[in-house]
Amino acid sequence: MRRLGLLVASLVAAAVLAGCQSWFAPEKTAGSFTVHKVYGDHMVLQRERPVKISGNCPAGESVKVTIGSSSVCAVADNKGEWVATLPAMKAGGPYVVTVEGKDDKNKVTFSDVLIGEVWICSGQSNMEFSLRSCNDAKNEIANASHPEIRLFNTCAKSSTSPAGPQHEIAGPVWEVCTPASAPAFSGVGYFFGRQLNQDLKVPVGLINSSWGGTPIESWISIEGYKSAGRTKELTTIATASKKNEDAEAEVTRLKAEYEKKFKDWESAFFGKYKAETAKAANWKDESIDMTGWEKLDLPGDVDAPGIDGVIWVRRTIDVPADWANKNLTLAIGSIDDCDQTFFNGELVGSTGSDVPGYWAAPRNYNIPGKLVKAGTNTIAIRVIDYIYAGSVNGPVTLAPADDKSKKIDLAGKWSRRVEFAIDPKAIPERPNVSPPTQAGIKSPNFPATLYNSMVAPWTVYPMRGAIWYQGESNAGNAQDYMILHQLLIKNWRTLWNDPEFGFFFVQLAAFEKHSPKSRLPEGFWKGREPRDPSWAKLREVQTATLNVPNTGMAVSIDIGDHSDIHPTNKQDVGFRLAKEAERVMYGMNIISAGPMFEKMQIEGGKIRIYYKNAGSGLVAKGGPLGQFAIAGADGKFVWASAVIDGNTVVVASEQVKTPVNVRYAWDTYPVEANLYNKEGFPACPFRTDEPQYLLKK
Repeated sequence: MRRLGLLVASLVAAAVLAGCQSWFAPEKTAGSFTVHKVYGDHMVLQRERPVKISGNCPAGESVKVTIGSSSVCAVADNKGEWVATLPAMKAGGPYVVTVEGKDDKNKVTFSDVLIGEVWICSGQSNMEFSLRSCNDAKNEIANASHPEIRLFNTCAKSSTSPAGPQHEIAGPVWEVCTPASAPAFSGVGYFFGRQLNQDLKVPVGLINSSWGGTPIESWISIEGYKSAGRTKELTTIATASKKNEDAEAEVTRLKAEYEKKFKDWESAFFGKYKAETAKAANWKDESIDMTGWEKLDLPGDVDAPGIDGVIWVRRTIDVPADWANKNLTLAIGSIDDCDQTFFNGELVGSTGSDVPGYWAAPRNYNIPGKLVKAGTNTIAIRVIDYIYAGSVNGPVTLAPADDKSKKIDLAGKWSRRVEFAIDPKAIPERPNVSPPTQAGIKSPNFPATLYNSMVAPWTVYPMRGAIWYQGESNAGNAQDYMILHQLLIKNWRTLWNDPEFGFFFVQLAAFEKHSPKSRLPEGFWKGREPRDPSWAKLREVQTATLNVPNTGMAVSIDIGDHSDIHPTNKQDVGFRLAKEAERVMYGMNIISAGPMFEKMQIEGGKIRIYYKNAGSGLVAKGGPLGQFAIAGADGKFVWASAVIDGNTVVVASEQVKTPVNVRYAWDTYPVEANLYNKEGFPACPFRTDEPQYLLKK
């Protein structure tokens, strides 16, 4: 009997691994199904964790999912959600993932799939800050060819808290990291991922899901607020859920007013240049005189900054003989702003201003087989740029509609010609980009709104953890941030069903006043006495969050910009985050952060400060130690002298005979905060007179 039992068990296991195609297979196989949009060609799946692929089909029906030599059937639950869980895999690839239903007509195939490390990059504008705006951007972009790094730039989208978590992400697609795809990606995220890829020697998948100016409340789920009993946010959400007919009627009226204004402006945009448009009518055709056309590289910008109008881009492509008369798919990624796309002179797709988020919407156009011939074929795209820089953001590929794995990459040299460039003085000023919505509810600042739309769809996707750069918008209430910061971590770990989910964050950089166009004069700080600003307190509660397991922090006090809240040195930020992640999540025995206050000892008229993370020794960069202040029992801080003594710092001032407390780099923009360890990591700001609400190790 024991042998018979083992035989049956083996047969059952074999049936499952064979893709449920034996007597063990479910009776109902889905005739139609969808796969969630977080999956795609070029994606990275988390190594050493069960592989999960999910989607929708009718309740009780099943699909078969295969990756490598493993297959499994997944049956949809009563909500129509199916989740296929396959065995964990080691780093490597590329693999093909297939999802199959009743027949091959609806078969979904994802090619060039790697197994490696996956991280989500979230927060506000300093995480959103793109590679193209970072230090040495031209050189960094030119060297951004990393075949094993894959990027997903989640489109900014808010979803009303009353509507709850969304199941689908707002595009566009997974992309291989190249000089074309990297510029628009998060600079911090890119440098973090580049360091991991270099040090771990495994593929890295990076998901940018960030939105400038947003508070932490936007990124926590409703369930998270419920678990913490946060009545403030729950009341706000509940109030917004109540129907307000007057408000809705007003929004409807304002939307109609906006739409009319925009359409009137759009008519003026095109109406002024009818003659130029008529002259360009044949630019879509296969054979035209290319005199006056210039070369450019795509994906990328198609016009110069500050110039708006209509620009054509086109190229020829050699189509294999066996593709002739076959339906093809032309994938262009997103186009900023609108487009009309032609294949061999015929319109095959267009995206206009009536499409929500048209400037970031992925273009996937079907080319009917009757237009496809063996040999030379022509693609022409009429790019309509309403505002800012017009661009084709890619990736641009052409593939048989029934087999995307055979796609042809169209990145490279294209031809460009301007149909017209508008004179801003000749047409009315363009209306606002976004139509009005009900106040608050759809604001990205509304509680849970960005969790719903930009994080929730990713919780089906196993990953190693998150990097987080946020806090500027909460700097006025550090004590509440102490609770919310840790709630966010707990909330995300619960939602990913992963108690070891890593969370690595950036401590706020040095900053004084956001005035990039009228910068503060150098030396503005001279003569300033020690202060107690809100930004210093927020940095303190960020530090306290290190008490939560599987967390780490990148100190950036030394790389700020006194007149710009967006410092351009994101290289050091990404590097420091990566080193913390390597120590905590990957078990590397390294120094990954700078000196951190451990304890103090009063020695007569001096105070000795002891540090953790001293590494191989403490150093003062660029001169004597600065930014130390000392106070007696009266709590009045004055600037102090400080000297390194071994792995300690001794602080004193003739003005304070009986010192009680010390502060270091305790300011919004602490000038000459120059204490480091020899490994090159800056010391973390601190005060010894810390308030009681801070957690202790």
